[in-house]
Amino acid sequence: MSGATRVLAIDLGDRRIGLAVSDDRGSVRGLSTLGRSASIAGDAERLKVICAESRVEQLAVGLPLHSDGRWSEQAEATHAWAVAVAHAVSLPVCFVDERYSSERAAQLVGRASRGSGGGPPGPVRREAHRAALDQAAARLILEDYANPALVISVASAEALAGKQEVRK
Repeated sequence: MSGATRVLAIDLGDRRIGLAVSDDRGSVRGLSTLGRSASIAGDAERLKVICAESRVEQLAVGLPLHSDGRWSEQAEATHAWAVAVAHAVSLPVCFVDERYSSERAAQLVGRASRGSGGGPPGPVRREAHRAALDQAAARLILEDYANPALVISVASAEALAGKQEVRK
């Protein structure tokens, strides 16, 4: 009997890539947060290694739509990046509506802890907190992947990009 499909969820940001992976039993775990490479090809090479190590069979990329469902500039950039990466790593890709994932991740992770003197957190602590948020957002994307109402195929995403609104 075969297990569940191993999925790598990706929360793509301008500076970081949050990752979460499911195993063959469908359990979800945060994997890591990567700094963005200077190119899509650089990101793809690093993700190809991670996909091979984790025996990933599917990519699920968070699609940042506007709160009212309209296609955003960031959604366009994410779509182009994801299609290129999926081609480079030879894996199928789908998109997951990630509206409100940042807010939900912040609720899971909480606020960054204060600095040693009780003031604002320092740069290292802030960066660690941001990485934890990106990883939590990727976990939420992976959990949402199980909800068919939130999954958007590549063909649907491309069709909807022209209409500027995602309809469920």
